[in-house]
Amino acid sequence: MNKEIYLHAIYARSNTFDSITSLKILKKILKSNALLSSRLQNKKHIKPMFNGFDYISLCDYEKKDCSILDRYNSYEGYIKYSLSLIFPKDKIDAIIPTLVDISKGKNYYYEMEKFGLSETIRYTDMADEVQVKDRISLDLMTGITLPLSKMTYELLNEEKNTYLILKEIEQIEKLLNKYNKLVPIYDIDSFESLDNEETVKYLVREYKNRG
Repeated sequence: MNKEIYLHAIYARSNTFDSITSLKILKKILKSNALLSSRLQNKKHIKPMFNGFDYISLCDYEKKDCSILDRYNSYEGYIKYSLSLIFPKDKIDAIIPTLVDISKGKNYYYEMEKFGLSETIRYTDMADEVQVKDRISLDLMTGITLPLSKMTYELLNEEKNTYLILKEIEQIEKLLNKYNKLVPIYDIDSFESLDNEETVKYLVREYKNRG
């Protein structure tokens, strides 16, 4: 697996994996055949972040250990908890934003909005973030990652966890196949290909043993 990639998390709002919302968003993206900026999705009512309304945020996987604060970056905050789309770096015209260290105080969101709406320079406070203007075609997508460690539940046994994860993979593959975008699916932590039951079972066992 080539690790010179960008990743885009489609939904990460907590430290658990949200299957229903992830599948709903994935279907919408597949139907559009592209990742779209907030403006092109007509989401101009949302509060802008560092990517503003016209840019799409991606994680540079090769910089996943870089941060201005301990473990504060897009990989740790989003990719590790989400179904993420993989794009090869050499196919994407990405902007490397200027890294800023802004406080997490009461003015944080105001400052982030101000930086995000800049029309001249792109900014971020996440050292592994890059940005792309307007859209990214799904014709460039080379894979998908899933956070199996976050999909493995301590209260469920190995067989039940494996069954639920395999069903999740099956639903994703059905969607990919429907839109003619069938690509490999990987575990984000190990980057093992999730193409057989034995691999899924092995990873479930590993993550359950880690607690």
